[in-house]
Amino acid sequence: MFRSIALVVGVGSISLLVWATPDAAPAGVFPRQDPQKPQTEVSATLNNPGSHPKVGIQSFSVVGASAGLRDIAETLADVIAADLEFEQEFYVISRKASAGVPPAATPQSLPVSQWNELGADFVLMGTVREVAGKLDVEVRLINVKGSAAGRQDFGQVYGGCTPASPRFCAHSIADDMHDRLRNLKGVARTRIAFSSDRDQDPLEGRAAVEGLGKAIFLMDYDGALPRRITPNKAINIAAAWGPDGRALAYSSYVSGMPDLYMTLLDGRPLTRPARGTKDIHNWNPAIAPDGKRIAFTTNRTGLPGYYDIWVANLDGSDARNLTPGTDKWSEGAPTWSPNGAQIAFTSDRTGSNQIFVMNADGTQARRITFAEKCDRPTWSVLNFIAYTLERPTGKVIAFADPSGSDPVPRILTAGEQPAVSPNGRHVAFVTTRGGQRQIATVDYPTGNHIRLVTTAGNNTYPNWSPTPGGR
Repeated sequence: MFRSIALVVGVGSISLLVWATPDAAPAGVFPRQDPQKPQTEVSATLNNPGSHPKVGIQSFSVVGASAGLRDIAETLADVIAADLEFEQEFYVISRKASAGVPPAATPQSLPVSQWNELGADFVLMGTVREVAGKLDVEVRLINVKGSAAGRQDFGQVYGGCTPASPRFCAHSIADDMHDRLRNLKGVARTRIAFSSDRDQDPLEGRAAVEGLGKAIFLMDYDGALPRRITPNKAINIAAAWGPDGRALAYSSYVSGMPDLYMTLLDGRPLTRPARGTKDIHNWNPAIAPDGKRIAFTTNRTGLPGYYDIWVANLDGSDARNLTPGTDKWSEGAPTWSPNGAQIAFTSDRTGSNQIFVMNADGTQARRITFAEKCDRPTWSVLNFIAYTLERPTGKVIAFADPSGSDPVPRILTAGEQPAVSPNGRHVAFVTTRGGQRQIATVDYPTGNHIRLVTTAGNNTYPNWSPTPGGR
């Protein structure tokens, strides 16, 4: 006997993005089981980690006469296809290749032979209905192979979707399919923060020829819906997410010197947890996995040209130097281990910049890289540290074991400033493949599927948000 899965995603897992982008993410999008659907077990070919089911996606049907509903339905299907393709857990049949297959109104009327000719194991059907000014989106995954043809192996209705934000609804569907059918926490609802000069703002108080301001932007993981969050015409860089996706810290020169600023993305006033002054400069924030502390680089020890790693509570209290006694060297770019027990950072104490790891209280610092010059470490939930490796031939993204047991750099791709996705399977990074500095993503550990996610201006310092719901 087979049972269809009824997915449950708590309202809190959706709302992590809702409050942050009230103009884009629909409040109240939630999956609910359709009581009319038969309960059947999930096919083994769907949840077998060694298999990659081939899925076709037909055009979604619409119930309602609102203008643009058909376009919304097509957007939903296209975005779900792209989200599934991104994780490579399903082989997604190109919607262009399947465009000639007539859409079916019911699972029983699916043209199974035509889908089989395209290699499909399953077909995703969808229906979009208008409900009190919002949308209900029903999806059903139908088996089209052999004696199982016509069987529903996944079914869900998503209520509360809004016509203005069909992408968010599609991302929720894709994440649920990955979660329940492939035991994977997908990244479709995550976002990437980054710094960009795309608006061509001249720096305030200076001639335009002296440079352009850099603003912090947020975008969907795939580059869609970029949104500026810093209104000033200063240099704003190196954004870092809090563990629940509600807080964002970044470095800004808006006060004339570099200091840390924190926003909750909900309109409340900014805070300055490092409490910079004209003499105390702070940058490179990293919020701890418990959301209570922030590590950063600072010059507050007083020696010109030398920097240390400090940590403080988010309100600025209990500030402590984690690298005392290194006054003749410079430390920077802290990143927390996923459990908050350790911090990786850069130090030039051995000559050129290398990656070190220390306990969160600053004890037992040890070197883990032995290469030319290293920068911008980022710690993955898969227990590797990605970093920028600068070689005579150019900069590359490398990764290392946090234990330091493997001193040979493992190269992922050309680029710099890596940021690992919350599931550890992808790395965002800065590349000049398109001429200007752009953000791209690449699969880990293969280095395959490089995708540009920005195209306008120069873009740097990507930082990947946590998966919604604290996953």
